[in-house]
Amino acid sequence: MQFAIRYPDRCTALVLLVPLAWRPPDAPDSATERSTLQQDILAQVVGSNFVFWSAMNLARVRAMSLVLATPVAVIEAASAAERERAETLLEQILPISDRAAGLRNDARIATALERYDLESIRAPTLVISLRDDLYGTFTGAEYTAQNIRGARFVGYERGGHVFIGQHEVLLKEMVAFLGSPNRR
Repeated sequence: MQFAIRYPDRCTALVLLVPLAWRPPDAPDSATERSTLQQDILAQVVGSNFVFWSAMNLARVRAMSLVLATPVAVIEAASAAERERAETLLEQILPISDRAAGLRNDARIATALERYDLESIRAPTLVISLRDDLYGTFTGAEYTAQNIRGARFVGYERGGHVFIGQHEVLLKEMVAFLGSPNRR
């Protein structure tokens, strides 16, 4: 979003996939947002290669849900191919220590988001989020799309942060948007 705002002549299209985005203070909180305890546990899990590896091996589905921000029920109901994709995503996070500084920065930014000048974005924009994303991106994504002129919002009810069960349709949505001559 910052690139599209700062360099409007260099941005020809913008796709925001489960974006961490500001939402108005009076906007309803997403019912799927994490409790303080869940956030603390997540911080411990992603703070150590050993703890992360242990969680992956002792409570794999719970670890997938916690780290990939996708409800357990969605993972358990997914096709074998989608469960395998989730497992691959989880495994590719190791070594988590290489990502720790970035993850801490993301967490810090998430608690102090400012509203961007969304109305100044001129690039055709597609915003996609999932209501059950446990990182709570849905409300901010919807607000962002409403405030970027001509933006298109696509919201899915289920799939979590890594869009389990929606992967193929979501990819088709992005390809169609990016391949469209007017992208609106």
